[in-house]
Parts: sequence; C-alpha cells; structure tokens
Amino acid sequence: MFKLGLRSVLAHRLRFVLCTLAVTLGVAFAGGAMVFTDSLSSALKKNFAVSTADVTVTPASPIETGTDRPATFQIDLVDRIAAVPGVAAAVPQLMVGNVQILGPDGKPLENYGLTSFGAAWPRDPGAAPFKLVDGTAPWGGGQLALDESTASRAGYHVGDQVRIVTPTRAVTATLTATTTPAQAGAAAGAPLVSFDGATAQLLLLGKPGWTSITVALKPDSDPNVVSKAIADTIGDSVKVRTAQQVTTDGEHDLDNTFGGFGTVLLLFAGLALFVGGFLIVNTFAMVVAQRSRELAMLRAIGASRGQITRTVLAESVVIGFVGATLGLLVGIAVASAIRFGYELLDLRIPTASLQVTPTTIIACYVIGIGVTVAAAAPAARRAGKLPPVAAMRDDVHVPERSLLVRVLIGAFMLLMAVLFFGIGVGAGGLPGTVLITLGTGTAVLAIVMLNPIISRYVVRALMYPFGRKAPVTLGRRNAERNPRRTSATASALMISVGLISGLLVIGASVKASIDKSLVDALGTAEILVTNDGTPGFGAEVGDRTAKVPGVQAVQRVRQQSGEVGRTNVQVTGVSDGTLAGPVTTTFNAGSAAALDAGQAILPRNLAKTLKLTVGKPFDLKTTNGTHRLTVGAILAPNRQLNAIVVSLPTYGTLGGSPSDNLLYVEVAEGNQVAQVRTAILDQLRKDYPTIEVRDQEAYAAVAREPVNGVLIAVGFLLAMAILIALLGIVNTLALGVVERTREIGLLRAIGMDRPQLSRMLRVESIAITLLGAFLGLAIGVTFAAAVQSAMVDDGLAVRDIPVLQLVIAVVLAIVFGVLAAVWPSRRAARLDVLQAIASE
Repeated sequence: MFKLGLRSVLAHRLRFVLCTLAVTLGVAFAGGAMVFTDSLSSALKKNFAVSTADVTVTPASPIETGTDRPATFQIDLVDRIAAVPGVAAAVPQLMVGNVQILGPDGKPLENYGLTSFGAAWPRDPGAAPFKLVDGTAPWGGGQLALDESTASRAGYHVGDQVRIVTPTRAVTATLTATTTPAQAGAAAGAPLVSFDGATAQLLLLGKPGWTSITVALKPDSDPNVVSKAIADTIGDSVKVRTAQQVTTDGEHDLDNTFGGFGTVLLLFAGLALFVGGFLIVNTFAMVVAQRSRELAMLRAIGASRGQITRTVLAESVVIGFVGATLGLLVGIAVASAIRFGYELLDLRIPTASLQVTPTTIIACYVIGIGVTVAAAAPAARRAGKLPPVAAMRDDVHVPERSLLVRVLIGAFMLLMAVLFFGIGVGAGGLPGTVLITLGTGTAVLAIVMLNPIISRYVVRALMYPFGRKAPVTLGRRNAERNPRRTSATASALMISVGLISGLLVIGASVKASIDKSLVDALGTAEILVTNDGTPGFGAEVGDRTAKVPGVQAVQRVRQQSGEVGRTNVQVTGVSDGTLAGPVTTTFNAGSAAALDAGQAILPRNLAKTLKLTVGKPFDLKTTNGTHRLTVGAILAPNRQLNAIVVSLPTYGTLGGSPSDNLLYVEVAEGNQVAQVRTAILDQLRKDYPTIEVRDQEAYAAVAREPVNGVLIAVGFLLAMAILIALLGIVNTLALGVVERTREIGLLRAIGMDRPQLSRMLRVESIAITLLGAFLGLAIGVTFAAAVQSAMVDDGLAVRDIPVLQLVIAVVLAIVFGVLAAVWPSRRAARLDVLQAIASE
C-alpha cells in the first residue's frame, strides 16, 4: 500500500507541491534555529572549557546583574585568598560592559548587536581571558589596548590615538597593543578595550573595585578542597567556583541566551506549521473526495479499510518526508548564511563547523512527518469508510460526520472564551492579559469549529455588494457549497490576519499611550539629554551641560536593577527638585518630601504588585546587599517614574553607579530652546558623539521607535504565515478546478466564456479571502481592545484603533485573493470543453 501511495504522489505531483512547501517553511524555521544555536553554543562552550582558571571567585551579589554594572569587591580579598593553602596565585580581574569605541571619524564603531567591553590588564597575563598579539601592555591614563578584530575594522594601528567613552567619562589614549578577542565569559568574541588596573577602575567603575579573582592552584591541589577552603576563609560575601563549575554555569547561560533566540524561531515555526496544517487538511480532503471511486474500487477488489487508510497516510508520509528534508536543508543554509555574515563583518565570534546533530535531524523529520500525517489523518479515516459497492455508482461521496458534535464543542469553547475575556479584563495587569490571551486562543479554536456553520451566511453577507451577475452568483455559491472546505481555507488566513490586526491595534495603542503619558509627565524640562549608545553616561555630561549659557537647571536621573522579594524592579535616583517641575507628578498618597527623609516613592501599580502602602517598610536587594526602605508616597501611574524612586544620596547608599541615564534640562527665561539645544550639542558632541539632546516632541518620537521596530520585525515573520494561507487558497481553487472539471465543461457548453469563468473563480477566491479577513479582523481587534482594558494601569492607558491601516489590510487581502485565483482560473480556461464534459 505504501507503493500505491507513492505512485499516487508521483502521478499528481503538482497538487502536492504547495503542501510540501508549507511543511518546508515550517521545518526550515525549526531546523535553522536548532542548527545555528547548536553551532554557536558548541563553539563558545569549547572556549569555556579551555580558557577557565582553576578557581574563580566573584562577588556574591544578592541579585542577578548585567555586565555594565557588576558587583565588585576590594583588593584586600586577593591577599587573603593567596594565603589559602593550595593557592599558587590570585589575580584580580575587572571587566565591564557598555564601553563605546570611537572610530577615526569620531563616530562609534558598529558592533552589530554585540556589547563592547572594558577590562583591566591583569597582573599575570597568563590569567587573562585574552592574549597579547602585538605591542606592549598599556600603562597610565594615556594608554590602552584593543582586540585585533576591532582595531582592524576601525583601521587603528599601534601608536594611533583612540577615543573611548567609558561609563564615567570620555578619554583619548594611545593604542599600545592589540589582543586576541576574549575567549570566555560574556565578552567572548566581543569588542574589548583594556587599560592598566588603576586606570580601568577609575574609568570603568569610578571607584576602586574588581569584578572577579582568578586563582591558580599549586600542583596536585584538589580544586574542590581549595575552593571550599577559600569559601570558609572569606565567607558568604563571595561565590567560589572550580573550572568545571564555571564551565557548567557558562554553558547553562549560553543555552539560556541562545535558547531564547531559538525559542522565537520555533514559535514562528509552530505558527507556520499550524497554518500549513489547514492547507494539508484541505488538500487531502479534496483529493480523497476526487478519488472516492478509485478508492471504492480498491475496496471492491479486496483492500481492507485499514489498507485504504494506510494508502492515504502513505501519501502524507511522502509529503512530510520531502518537506522535512527540504526544510532541514533550507535551515542549514540559513544557519550557514548567518555565520558567514558574522565572518564577513569580521566579528571574531568563536566559530566551529555547523553542528547538524542527530537530535536536530530527528526533530525536523518528526515535526515534518508528524504534522503532515496528523493533518491527513481525518481524510484517511473517511477514505477507509468507503463501501466497496460505491465503485459501481456514479455519485460516490466520501462519508462525513454530522456537524452537530462540532457545533456543540465550538459553542462550549466560545462560551469559555467569553468567560476568560470577562475575568481577564476584570483582573487587569499581567494575569488579566494572560487570561485574555488564553481566551483568544480558545476563541480561535471555537471559530474554527463553528466556521462550517457560519461561513455560508457570512460569505453571503460579505459578497452582497458585488452584485448578482451569473459569475458572481456562481462564485459565491461555489464558496458556500462545501462549507468545511471553505472554512478550513479561510481559517488559515483568519489566524494570520487576526495576529496582524491585533498587533496593529496594540502597537497604535502603545504609541498613543506613550504620547499621552509623556505629555502628562514632562513638565518644565524643555530639553532631555539621553544616550543612544550605552544606557548610562558619565556625570561629566551633566556638569558640562549645566555650564552652557541659557541653561537654568539640570536634573539627573540614575537607574539600577533590584529585587523586592521575588519581583525584579528598577530603582531610580533623582536630583532634588526633579519631582517639583521637570517631571509632573500626581500623588495618590504622601508627597515628594519623602525623598528628603530617605524614603522611597512607588508608582501605584508597583505598590499594588508588591502589596505595599505608605509607611510600610520593605527590603530591597541591590548589587551591594539588602537594604531596608520605607514607603513614603504613592505615585499615580507615570511613565517617567515607573520604578522605586529615591533621592540621589539614598541611591548612592544602595550601590548605584555615579553615571546618569537621563538629564532634564530647564531653559532659562528669555532663551530660545532650539538655540540652547544647539549649544549643548556643540559642548558635548566631540567627546560624546552618541549623546542625544532632544526637545519633548523629539523625545516622544524616539520613545515610539522601539514599538515600530517590533511591529516591523514581527510583521515580516507573520508575512510567512500569510503566504502559506494564500497558498492554501491557490491549492483549494486548483483542486476545485480538477474536482469540477465536468461542471466547468457544461458551463462552457451552455455559453459561459473564458473571462466569465475566470471571474467566477476570482469571486470564489475573494469570498474565501474576505471570510478569513473579516473573522481575523474581529478576533484581532477584540483581543487587542481587551488587552488594553486590562493594562490601563500598566502604561496602556489609551486605546487607538488604526481604522485606515485595518482597511488597507482588508483591501490587500482582497488583492491577494484576486492574485491567488490567477493560476487556477487560467487552468480552468484552458480546459477543452468536450473533454471536460466527458470526464468523470
């Protein structure tokens, strides 16, 4: 029976091309994600294994910290660790992220998404995660070293002057050495600038401190014993790990890092395969219907039900196998292209040969074949139920189940979706959004179940404006004739349009909410100074800004991460007077005077999450320990202050960095904002080329840019799902032409010309397209509106439905529907009338 199924595929190759393409696209996402992440992770893990010290000591920070503001400790620990039995040498290390390296033209070097790191040249070069390639080690504030990859891309040579912007200040120093890229840790392969130890501490931290200590052991010393002795000697203030533990932790971090990237691709692979599943279901349902007499004949000559079912499933196995194979090859090609791109850009990320593991290969085939067989199974079961006597009749029909059970299940799921929506909107916040999302998924499945019932009525209503001419009426009735087929084809497009329309509404609402929140929050600060490079910038920027003529006052804002219980929070330090003008604030309880008393101010939504009220103490964990604070006031939702707010002196005691994240600049009366802005830029541009000085309107526009970027990226990937949905329409129409060959011949015989026949098929395509677009639009807009209602207190205060964009989406859907009918209509128009009438 497998041979019979294979021959059927070979005999009708064209009808299965689109099914195979749908599987290929889905598997390509999955295969590419797994190959790329496996390859890069494997290369980095190898470097971890060969470049890790015997024992590594790091500060035991109470919270997870980034590389830009890591926890530190003092030099006295080095001598205490060196005195531990079994230790041959202890070398302090310093590495901090978010350092800007400027090119000879004064512009920041393009890092292609990588973080630039600053490091201290170690006392023992053998303990460094990088090696000297050329020149001599830097010494003093006027010298530095660069990794050879960055120096080569920038055109720097030993002896050149290099400008660097560190977290504390901008410096110009002489390049005295080039190094290999760091081979281990977070800085593996990234741009790296190195200074001598004292200079590195001053420029990277603004204070004495080290981020780790690498320990070399004496011969025959047991790493586990020595690490335990170090931990016992120093106490809980440090984290002591052997080389094996560092390697294991590093591999875990890499798996998490690249696992997130792979998860995104796998999500889109799932979407592509889910949408493609509708195409496969439709194809096999139509193919079985067309071959019903052939299958009944097989039953008549002795084939059992199981053999007929297995024949159809064999066809799906062939399609799944071919699709999975092509998808795997495309995925490997995509992974190779990404790696080649990194090499072309001269980014020295550790690379290895492509890791096409047995797990990846098996997963691709399981996904491809599994999805195809699962989609074809219903049609295969119906084919097996054909009675042998059907071969003797002309009107052979594949038996179909009653829609009653399907309608009951769909109605129940729709009721559950309404319940989820109601509870979610009432709950609000993140829990409410999760419930609404769950309700939306349930609603989608419910509509898929109910679609065969509602499709004929919806199609009739949507096609009413197109008139009652014969081609229009016939095209509409063709769409109504088989509601299961029409609904399955439209459902694929419904899901894609629903996702896009939902994103459009949420994106528009986010941008409108940003505009409103900034208008409401920004008070007397006419100019805002931010950094488009690193998150923070040195305090020198604020000092120089305050000296510009026309500047009345400069208010500083600093930020760091923290934890309250198990909740991650942002901690914001503000200058005196920031809440009295530059930022417009509304207090639900308490006042800004709480900052002078060393107390904290919390926004209402965060206070609600943490279950805190005015006067209640709480413990805040930061990089330098746990601190007890008291709630002094509660703020109304405020985009500019969506964090735990403290004064700058209190912020310093919490371990915050002395670098600023934002400056509010008030212009003195009688001065033009534009002129003062230009003067500030002239003062800062040379040493800080990535500093941005904007007025309130420009600042709001920049705040909207990330939303646009996300919408564009996600929209591009969702376009793949729409492509598959349109392939489904093409497939349905093409197979419909084959199925209705005799009918088409009769229509031509009684006077329908070729243009009318093409118009009939275009109308059928438009009817299916409009059905999917209408249902998708309803689901997407409803979902987005419900999410906005739930997130009113979490920054999504304005609901904005972009009617014009949604109308354009529907118009484009109609255009695509017309294009989808081009090829099937040409096939139908080329049919010979007499042969078509004679066909069975």
